[in-house]
Amino acid sequence: MASFGAFFELATGHPPYGYQARLAQDGLPAVVQAPTGSGKTAIILAWLWRRLHGPDPESTPRRLVFALPQRTLVEQVSREVDLWLGRLGLADTVALHVVMGGAGGSQRAWRMAPHRPAIVVGTVDSLVSKALNRGYGISRATYPIDFALVTNGAHWVIDEIQLAPESTTTLRQLAAFATASAPGSWPTAEPFALTCMSATVSRELLATVDNPMPSEDDIMRVEPADRVGELARRLNAERTIRRLPVEAGDYRSLAEAVQERHRPGTLTLVVLNTLTAARNVHAVLSNGATPCTLLHSRFRGVDRKALLDRMLEQPGERGHIVVSTQVIEAGVDLDAAMLCTEAAPWPSVVQRAGRCNRAGRLTDAELWWLPPAKPEPYEELDIEATVAELEALEGMALTGEGLLQRTVASQPAQVTVLRRGDLLDLFDTTPDLTGADVDVSPYVRDAEDSDVQLAWTRWESDAGKGPPPNARAPETQWRCRVPLRELRSLTKRAAVWRLEQGRGAWTRVTDASPARPGEVLVTAPETGGYDQEVGLDPSSRRLVPECPAMPVRPDPTLGTDPASGGEEAYGQEANSTMQRSWLSLDQHSEDVRDQAGALIDALRPAFVEELREAAVVAGHLHDLGKAHPTWQDALCALADDGDRQRIEAGRPWAKSGSRRSLTFPRGQAFRHELASLLLLDGPLRGLLDHVAEPDLVRYLVLAHHGRLRIQVRGPEDTDSKALLGLRDGEVAAIPALFGQPASELTVELEQFSLGGQRSWTRMALALRDRFGPFVLAYLETVVRIADWRASALRDTATSEETA
Repeated sequence: MASFGAFFELATGHPPYGYQARLAQDGLPAVVQAPTGSGKTAIILAWLWRRLHGPDPESTPRRLVFALPQRTLVEQVSREVDLWLGRLGLADTVALHVVMGGAGGSQRAWRMAPHRPAIVVGTVDSLVSKALNRGYGISRATYPIDFALVTNGAHWVIDEIQLAPESTTTLRQLAAFATASAPGSWPTAEPFALTCMSATVSRELLATVDNPMPSEDDIMRVEPADRVGELARRLNAERTIRRLPVEAGDYRSLAEAVQERHRPGTLTLVVLNTLTAARNVHAVLSNGATPCTLLHSRFRGVDRKALLDRMLEQPGERGHIVVSTQVIEAGVDLDAAMLCTEAAPWPSVVQRAGRCNRAGRLTDAELWWLPPAKPEPYEELDIEATVAELEALEGMALTGEGLLQRTVASQPAQVTVLRRGDLLDLFDTTPDLTGADVDVSPYVRDAEDSDVQLAWTRWESDAGKGPPPNARAPETQWRCRVPLRELRSLTKRAAVWRLEQGRGAWTRVTDASPARPGEVLVTAPETGGYDQEVGLDPSSRRLVPECPAMPVRPDPTLGTDPASGGEEAYGQEANSTMQRSWLSLDQHSEDVRDQAGALIDALRPAFVEELREAAVVAGHLHDLGKAHPTWQDALCALADDGDRQRIEAGRPWAKSGSRRSLTFPRGQAFRHELASLLLLDGPLRGLLDHVAEPDLVRYLVLAHHGRLRIQVRGPEDTDSKALLGLRDGEVAAIPALFGQPASELTVELEQFSLGGQRSWTRMALALRDRFGPFVLAYLETVVRIADWRASALRDTATSEETA
């Protein structure tokens, strides 16, 4: 595959356009400016070719993170990428992960193999929240892992930047922090890069406080020589502009006018500025003779896919009418003979026009417009400027580029800018004393457009009670994005539940404990508020159909795929003890040490030798605390009666052959990683005598479950002398470990108290500042994934031996 042209044609079935070939030849720039419908998504193939076959593959980041403003486009792009990988024979070589909040079917796989090339496609809110160490829809303990993987060795592409100004600004700032050599920046362990794509290039959006406007050399455009063949026809596609003779806000008359102008056998697209307007027009058109589909962002994934499949079908004899909100602006591949749209900010009108005569095969395509009843959700001045321009273009036939070249005033987006101090503060993933988290939504999206993910689902429990603790929310395709303001109408009449990760229990969302942006929530089908054809409808009280049962948290002892080991299987304390057979602490420690070394070798040259040593040593020592008698007593209590004597004699163990969870005395929350750290600070300190970075090893050992990192505190501890099952001054007998003789641990908790002479938090923050947040999180990730991989591979080996 030395030729990108051959590579591209095998994947897509046709040769690349000129500018697409230059992306592969010259590399991905800071900005790609290309008209709507010109195939910008092919930048994925340019990255892939450079990573696998380019002149210097190692200089191309190993992960491509493709961020899109709408879920509809994520589903469309991921299907296309999956098809490309299959045709290229790369489905087993390059991981494809779809991120739209919460766990996806491939999420564990791409975490388990960070050394493999991966394409991560998702919505901007889900992906950018990961880059801020607050990933929407995932567990708190997983925040640092995804933060590390979407920064170190990641090339970001954000498409349709005009639709995501907050996320674009945040990513431009992150690019400055991760790649600049100026004081105050923290280079990533592997290269980080960012490409912004749009038909328009806004200096106000791309030039941020810490990242100036890219130079002309770093902006790729469609050149005159590229305008041949299929691309020329698309770029020369025209549509005639006319004012629809309907009063603003008269949706019945609007629907009737659309029906009159609809051409049988073709697609007609109606784009409204608000969901209320779209619903009103759809309600009228759905009673007509022409098939009509409503599309917006408030659908469950499973229903949205069915609607998209229906829309993308060739129109039948009667044709098809699609009524949509702004969701249609972001690259959905529709080709309408007629477009009817409310006036919107000029860039939005240009994007909508790109869905009319998209392929350039019509000579009589029409764009009908009318002013909206109210300017919301846009600025009134922007609407007025667009109306004036459209009135001046009455009866004219224009291409997309012709529309784009019109000078129409628009108000710059007011966004919250991420600064270096903000990112440093976000490195600490500890919740506040109330259990709440830092709200990163201002850096991700408009503060007035904050959503949660809601799933209508069934569970088994006593009447009136929430889901059982071991139940989890249904997968992404069963969740619907719900604005916080609309969620309140549901919580007032029915129970909506969230999983409190710290407590391990489902609790009810209330006015006193409101939902937070990005949270994953569940409610019963009887709550209503949703329709498969209309989507989110809080006024509906009808039973929501086709709702799945809540899945029970998976048991790793039942798995057969080593790639299935992930946060669900090995991140939780109870599950981290489970194996198909009993496994000694020595053996598990050696397994994790070897996995950490192998991972870092595969990731070279990401880490210098001192950092490699720290990760490998931390992997070896991470579970020292499991030798504590409190933990060993709880683990050995899981043994069958007939095997109890053998198990007691074989201590210390790291894993059991039991599916049951550990139970500690008095219900205390014993954390073995804290005991590991105290052993390294006490009787086993000699294990760090010849390590170049002993404090880094100590940090990585404590952080290996993602729960104890910058701060160490127990949510249930009320005794100042006790912390997470350990009491200050208590003495515990420790067996011989790793060549060290048997010893005693005297618990000293001073470093975790306020005002102490030594401070764990101060030391951890010094490591963060010295190595930078990106590198430190990447080292954490290596140790944690090594732990998962060791457990998964040992499970597989045991299964094969048994078979």
